[in-house]
Amino acid sequence: MGKLVIFDLDGTLADTSEGILNSHRHAHLAMGRPVPPEDVLCSVIGGPLLETYRTVFKFPDAEAVEAVRIYRAWYAEHGIHQARLYPGMEAVLDSLNEHGFCVGIATLKAEKFAKTMMEEMGIATKFHMICGMNSGDTLSKADLIRKCISIAGTAPEATCMVGDSVHDFKGAQECNVSFVGVQYGFGFHDNREYPFPLCDTCEQILNQIHL
Repeated sequence: MGKLVIFDLDGTLADTSEGILNSHRHAHLAMGRPVPPEDVLCSVIGGPLLETYRTVFKFPDAEAVEAVRIYRAWYAEHGIHQARLYPGMEAVLDSLNEHGFCVGIATLKAEKFAKTMMEEMGIATKFHMICGMNSGDTLSKADLIRKCISIAGTAPEATCMVGDSVHDFKGAQECNVSFVGVQYGFGFHDNREYPFPLCDTCEQILNQIHL
């Protein structure tokens, strides 16, 4: 296929904050740890889980692995259902498909969760590939972007990443693909100048994809 648009999931396709925050709270309490302040919990949305528990929450390696296991077990039962598609996103996906774009997802969320959530929202068929974190938590955002590119059989210069976090932007840079940021999600809310276009709504994304 010729042109590829890759979406992040958390904070870009859907507001998944309720399920994520509740899962973090549950994991901390189950591990006998105090629950971090709301702003700290919100700041880690979209980041790699194992790294977050090691570096942000300061869990020793073995405890971090166990906390992630607890997080995912709770998320699988409860958090996965606590998400909502952003208004206008389904129309954006439909438009991209109608114009012949290959459309994918690259998310640091467990791949099985991402696929289930897209199915529950009724939009799984709008994507040509859904690439998420593996069971060993060893993939980076760049790895996932490359996986999407490989499946699509396209080139980096014909690929655009759409996301709401620095993880998304750095992954796009590492893969030499263009990037469009969204401000309706969990990141890019400050007044800094960024070296990429920013969108306030889902509808604006279509105007910023130049492939």
